[in-house]
Amino acid sequence: MCWRLMASMPRLVSAGLASGGTLESEPVMAQELPRLSARLEKARSEIAAVAQSRKRIQAQMTVLEQQDAKLGQQAAKARQIGREDLAHVALARQQEARSQRAGLHDQLGQLLSEEARLTIAAQRVQARKARIYWFGLQGQDGEDSVDTGRRP
Repeated sequence: MCWRLMASMPRLVSAGLASGGTLESEPVMAQELPRLSARLEKARSEIAAVAQSRKRIQAQMTVLEQQDAKLGQQAAKARQIGREDLAHVALARQQEARSQRAGLHDQLGQLLSEEARLTIAAQRVQARKARIYWFGLQGQDGEDSVDTGRRP
């Protein structure tokens, strides 16, 4: 994708400068801002979905931690009363809960990485949008780049 942009760069620069504009000409900005807004909205939506999944997995991990502790207590009580068979069942369940929690821990790590990646991507899109907007405002105002709100 980058090579496409690089290949078309001389054409974009010469077209913009030939028309008396700058590299960030108004038609380019008019097309780019809505596209960037859509990308930003999509990134934010994906971040929210990943965050929701992360919270769900964290809640499941909390339940499994509580279940692990409870099963450990059950195994100890079963041994105290001489029920080795019940202790064995409780310990097997405890091992299964730990295995599930380890799997969720791996998923949580992946979600955290994905959330960080999406957040960085959204920040980059937002920065690009801000640069286009800022330079577009400067070009539109002519001599004064700040609108004071006063009428002459």
